[in-house]
Amino acid sequence: MSPVGDKVAAPRRPHDAEASRRALLAAAREVFDEVGYDRATTREIGERAAVDPALIARYFASKEGLFLAAIAAGSAEDDGIDFEPRALVAFLLERWDERGHSPISRALASPTLSPGAREQVSAVVGDRVLAGLAAELRGRGVAAAELRAELLVALAVGVAVTRSNGTLATLAAAPREQVLATLGPLLDALGG
Repeated sequence: MSPVGDKVAAPRRPHDAEASRRALLAAAREVFDEVGYDRATTREIGERAAVDPALIARYFASKEGLFLAAIAAGSAEDDGIDFEPRALVAFLLERWDERGHSPISRALASPTLSPGAREQVSAVVGDRVLAGLAAELRGRGVAAAELRAELLVALAVGVAVTRSNGTLATLAAAPREQVLATLGPLLDALGG
């Protein structure tokens, strides 16, 4: 038995910064999806990622930086979106009804984003959804395609948020198919 002074340090496990960063991003998307930005804690994200929560500051500067990185990272489901207006709104409402809101949908409806976060969310939504939707509308010869694309996304977010929080009881209780059928003429008018 060695005396305490002769103790040999255990070999350090190599640190894999990229694996820790990926784990934090994956955990952050889950936690932000489940509880939203305000209720998410860096401790919970670190625990879920099985890494020290202090690494959030090292890799992302802050919780907001991690939130923005999680939004920018996107998901595999973001590929292959159908940008036909009725199909897109149906996809968004189904996704949010079935899985709850994503960091992007929460950010779109949040009045408390910092200007930097607002710019980043706008860029991500612009790249991921609005560009494809506006291109679809321009291809149909629709005037003011960018404005109409933003109105369609705002409509989907507003309907989804009020359905999920129950502030408009009839809308919240209505079957999604009925909501989409009722919105149909408006979606057709905006979609040209």
